[in-house]
Amino acid sequence: MEKTFFYLIILILSIPAFVEAQNIGNAPVVDTRKDMEDVVYLKNGAIIRGIIIEQEPNKSLEIKSNDNNYLIFKMDEIQKIAKENKLKDLEDYKKKGFLNINELGFGFGINTINTYHGSVDIDKQYPMMGIRTINGYQLNEYFSFGLGIGFEAFLDGDEKGALMPLMLDARFNFLKGKYAPTLNLNCGYSVGFQNSSGIAANPSIGFKMYLTKKIAYLFNIGYKVQQQNVKKPDQYGVDVTRIVNYQFFALSTGLSF
Repeated sequence: MEKTFFYLIILILSIPAFVEAQNIGNAPVVDTRKDMEDVVYLKNGAIIRGIIIEQEPNKSLEIKSNDNNYLIFKMDEIQKIAKENKLKDLEDYKKKGFLNINELGFGFGINTINTYHGSVDIDKQYPMMGIRTINGYQLNEYFSFGLGIGFEAFLDGDEKGALMPLMLDARFNFLKGKYAPTLNLNCGYSVGFQNSSGIAANPSIGFKMYLTKKIAYLFNIGYKVQQQNVKKPDQYGVDVTRIVNYQFFALSTGLSF
């Protein structure tokens, strides 16, 4: 009787261990392959990441790339094929290479500074609107530079004006990855059509957001100054050429490629 009772106690104490062993044995297996991707290394140095759709031994290979392009390569174009961990987002976005930026800009007049007679109050409602394209080079995730050209039109009182800015452009990203705050320095010389030519500058801050691995949306807020020679009458009614700095609160938005 004592032995029977002893065996019963052992059996009861063994039940939790048995159940736990069953749970472990029935636990779902984690498929680590979902964090892997096919990688095709080409002899020309290109690297294609994605999913291999079809492969004919010694003939050809078809792969669906991560940007949803279907590519076919002959086997003699391929250096090797591998299965690797997927890249992290911050490693996927554009790191370096040729850069094209296209932006639309708006400016709201703040005031002007007349270099001969100090600060001059003006109608603060006159607008400025322009477009610009910049071609340059992205050195790394943090810095790019380039040369740009644009067209701007603004209203100086009742007289409309048009200018063609030629500019140097430098941009600093403070973070890697999909989102980054930015500092932008843009300066150059604007060639006038109806207006006189003059120096221009447009420093700004903003943010950059990648829409794809290589295309990013840009939004900037800054200050713009445009210098021009303007004829204004003096106290005797005689027209005198004066250097005037038109100042704007400036917004811009666009895309970089």
